[in-house]
Amino acid sequence: MQVKIFREFEFSAAHYLNNENHKSSRLHGHNYKLKIEVKGVVDENRKMIDFREIKKQVKPVLKMVDHQNLNQSLKIDPTSCESLCIWFYAALKDRISGITKIEIRVTDKCGAIFEV
Repeated sequence: MQVKIFREFEFSAAHYLNNENHKSSRLHGHNYKLKIEVKGVVDENRKMIDFREIKKQVKPVLKMVDHQNLNQSLKIDPTSCESLCIWFYAALKDRISGITKIEIRVTDKCGAIFEV
């Protein structure tokens, strides 16, 4: 039986946008929220998909961004939430099978979603 599950994570990081006409062109930080949605087959013996395995695979990727200047550590431009969604998908797709969605929130009201 196929089921979708999700796991949420948080990290803090600084960044700036390379756009002189935008207020976010100055270095500033966010407490980001990352949500990963996975579709998979439920283990017949345990009757679940293991959240711990997702956490185990995400943890080393989060270390690359947590308390970092994203412009320096990731070398992506722009360091927008849209670009971060795509970056996280690329970093995790070979580590976690069945990813269907990556969501990044920069505030409670703003974010981006990348759907596979």
